[in-house]
Amino acid sequence: MLRFCQLVSLCLAWLLLGASLPGQTLQLSDGRLLLATVVDQPDSEGLRVRRLDNGGLLDLRWEQLSEGCASALKRQHNLVGDAQSEPMVRADEVEYSFQGQRTVVVGRIVETTNEQLLVQKRGVQIPVRRADLRSVRKIDAPVTQVLTKAEYYQQVKDEVKPGEDPDKHMRIAEWLIQARDYENSDLHLQAAKKLGGTKNPQLLEQLIQRLTKFRDAEKELTLLSDIQVSRSSGRTSDFERGRKLIAQFEKEFPQAKLKVEFEAEKKLFSETRKRALSTSVAVEFRRAIATVAEKKIDSEGCTLDVAREYAQGKMTDEIVAVLAKQMKLDPAEVKELWAARGNYPVGKRADQFDYGSGSWLLGEQGIMKGIDAKNVGKGAPAEAEQTADRDAERFRKMMQEAMRNRARQIQQQGGGEEEQTEEGWWSSASRIEKTSWLRAFYAENSGQLVLRSPYVSTCGVCYGRGGLVGIGGNGRESQSKCQACHGLKYNRSFRAY
Repeated sequence: MLRFCQLVSLCLAWLLLGASLPGQTLQLSDGRLLLATVVDQPDSEGLRVRRLDNGGLLDLRWEQLSEGCASALKRQHNLVGDAQSEPMVRADEVEYSFQGQRTVVVGRIVETTNEQLLVQKRGVQIPVRRADLRSVRKIDAPVTQVLTKAEYYQQVKDEVKPGEDPDKHMRIAEWLIQARDYENSDLHLQAAKKLGGTKNPQLLEQLIQRLTKFRDAEKELTLLSDIQVSRSSGRTSDFERGRKLIAQFEKEFPQAKLKVEFEAEKKLFSETRKRALSTSVAVEFRRAIATVAEKKIDSEGCTLDVAREYAQGKMTDEIVAVLAKQMKLDPAEVKELWAARGNYPVGKRADQFDYGSGSWLLGEQGIMKGIDAKNVGKGAPAEAEQTADRDAERFRKMMQEAMRNRARQIQQQGGGEEEQTEEGWWSSASRIEKTSWLRAFYAENSGQLVLRSPYVSTCGVCYGRGGLVGIGGNGRESQSKCQACHGLKYNRSFRAY
């Protein structure tokens, strides 16, 4: 009754919002329902939706949706193999812990005891201890994910019970064609033809023609299915396998019976591959900036001037080389995929960059570049505190600790009398300070990243005054320039993607 009331409330909300706004009911992994509309093109990690109850934007990972809901959305947005015509069956989605990791199996529970559940998936039985069990729910899943051909054939026969009814035999045959069980489908089409008296003779002929086409092209269809599976996985290794399968299809079937289907899949494979790899390259490229910066800093003779020249020159090529080796891609394609990152939500997720106590090396204009004077002193914008990547978040915290250490060092030295040179700062800076500075300088000056959300924070030593007050040898109060910010008051940070 409660679920019925929830559905009624959702429907009323939908009617009030107006039919002109496209929306759908999404089921979350905990069973709750959400009325929302999909914003942007979903990718291999998840999707962004706009809630229809309050208009807010929400980023959802695929695992936050129920298995059935996620599968349906992936098929709708061409993120999985072509299951558009594949029959769906009722299945059990069993979530449990295995070696401390969340694990989900979709199959059918065939046995339950006080100690465990036995889940059967495509003829294989998987035991799940009740102690590890998290949840069990009913979902609709593509038949090939749950049953073998023999299991599905037995199920449809038991459900339809065709007897002497030609139309029921045709119904079974159609489902079996969709499940690619051509042998048993043929048996039922021949039975329907022999019995005669069907209410839809045109459909019978269409099914016979469809079966003939698919049986004649069964090798093509098998290869096409393998390409679709490679596309649906989203992994670099499977995309490489898919490209080889496409080349194999073109070589073996120059006069393919399924040429139209192949060309459509080839185009979709290319688009899906580009979206998935561009997203991966975007994440790994930004992560590699710090890795390559650290390697350069550790090299012999890396002065500040050398680091600046490197950031505006060879650094991009070395980052690309790291990614090309890591992802087994051609360097030219890495650059192409990186350039396309802005077309996808994950590609536009920005990382945090900090010059830290080396901000003064930029000069006053460099520190304040792109900063609205009205926002100076108001702290970081809310967006600047959000870091999606765990490595980037860890790096940000390390940098904050390095800045606190630098502030304590300056304060203990009493500000010092001799003004520090640029190379003096570089030689005395810690490894994390140099890495952070070079990383930020590269992001802002290489032309490879899109800058957004620049902001300044007050110097941790003089607290934005630019100078330090002390007592001179004559006992009188004196003021000296802050040696942390060199009188410039602020440190520069920004986000970029």
